[in-house]
Amino acid sequence: MPKYITKSQQKMDNKITKNPKIPTYQKTPEWIMYFINHFHKHNISYILFKCDHIFAGMNKNLDILFETDIDYKKAAYILEQHNFVIQLSEKVEKFKTMYVGLYKNNPSHPLSIHLHREVAWHGMKALDKEPLFQRKQTITQLIIIPSIEDSILIHTAHALFENFKITEKEKIYLNQIDDININREYIRNQLEKNNWRKCFNKVINRMKRKEKLIPKITILSCWFKKLIREPLTAIYLFKKITTKIVRPLSNKKRGYLIALIGVNGSGKSTLARKLLLAYEPLTKHLKIPQEQIYFGWEPQFILTKILSKLNQITKTISFNEMNITKKKKEKKINFFQEALFVYIFLEYIYRYYTTLHPKLKKNYVIITDRYFYDIYGQYPYAKKSIILPIIIKIFPKSNKTYILEVKVRELQQRKKTDKNTQHIIEKEREIYPTYYLEQQRENYLYLSKIIKSTILDARNNTNETEKIVIEQTWKEIIQET
Repeated sequence: MPKYITKSQQKMDNKITKNPKIPTYQKTPEWIMYFINHFHKHNISYILFKCDHIFAGMNKNLDILFETDIDYKKAAYILEQHNFVIQLSEKVEKFKTMYVGLYKNNPSHPLSIHLHREVAWHGMKALDKEPLFQRKQTITQLIIIPSIEDSILIHTAHALFENFKITEKEKIYLNQIDDININREYIRNQLEKNNWRKCFNKVINRMKRKEKLIPKITILSCWFKKLIREPLTAIYLFKKITTKIVRPLSNKKRGYLIALIGVNGSGKSTLARKLLLAYEPLTKHLKIPQEQIYFGWEPQFILTKILSKLNQITKTISFNEMNITKKKKEKKINFFQEALFVYIFLEYIYRYYTTLHPKLKKNYVIITDRYFYDIYGQYPYAKKSIILPIIIKIFPKSNKTYILEVKVRELQQRKKTDKNTQHIIEKEREIYPTYYLEQQRENYLYLSKIIKSTILDARNNTNETEKIVIEQTWKEIIQET
């Protein structure tokens, strides 16, 4: 039992209806009680609606209607004070703002709270809210819900304007329309005033015939009859439908990309996997996919594959460079290297638009082990290059870039993570020369001045590093996806 419900209040638990299928309220999750308790303390007038699943302890989404715009804004302020961020604003859904956050800042406990100014779907008002608040049912001091008549109307409207089907939960309420205690005159007045009385009757008739789906022709007919009498709502809905059609055609990135870069052996693969595990509750809650992708050197062009086999572009050239550099002073400009960087850029840009970009358009959260920026760290000539800083800045930016920093001695003692497995399996690592690792480390530290990045001390406990990344990114993931 949530700690905010007293024993005396439990006696009121079933007063709204005698229907045994409608859940009682003792299973209401603690996090819901926590926030509505805050709303209550600030004298905010609200009604919880479409919340039977929540009262049964089965969901992490709360729909709450506010009596006034002031109440609506006060509730939004309270959520923002608890680090909640807007995922869907009223620009997306009129009369509604969707906030997402972490309960007590715990990444394994993501929550969504939908704040409503009106009982509406897709900008179409279903009911006048003033009589809802006049007839509201106070189950406990904190749990305030609509009357049974308003619940019947709300669930019917949800089926007609949003869900397009009659679920078992909605049947429980719609079946009560024939109860002798139901105030049919009130229901009729609400329907006539909001222009969907015939639509309501059609949904009830389908329910009585035990038909679950509402045909598209019925929905379009009902919507047309309602909207023809509400021209401003029709204009809003037309704009929304147009946006939904056009949006998939846009090439704009809507996902979230985190790039982990750094010296060989700094723990990028391990951190990427741990981050995905930590993000999983949030991405599942938001219903968005997530993936780890190795974005290091993997030739795509046929010519590049041939050259790579000849050790013209792979790490061997870097080792050779180091040996030459130690024996001979490097020229100020190496035209071969400059041309090589441009060619590598073309390789990576092709791979980005064939591998990463299509998934980012579909709202993926992607963590890459390496990125194009690694080129600067891997090539000793990078600091002298004229072209490399330019192409690094024009390459598609990640949302966040983290440079993993580790001392060379520790790098040489670490094991290697197998990138092809789902679990962390240690393998023997090729030990790179000290001077090569030192050069890499220097280059990566200098790279942080060129790109907007965060340097993470990878010597720390991986859990601590993971925590830092999550704290800096979870809000942006909600806003960007």
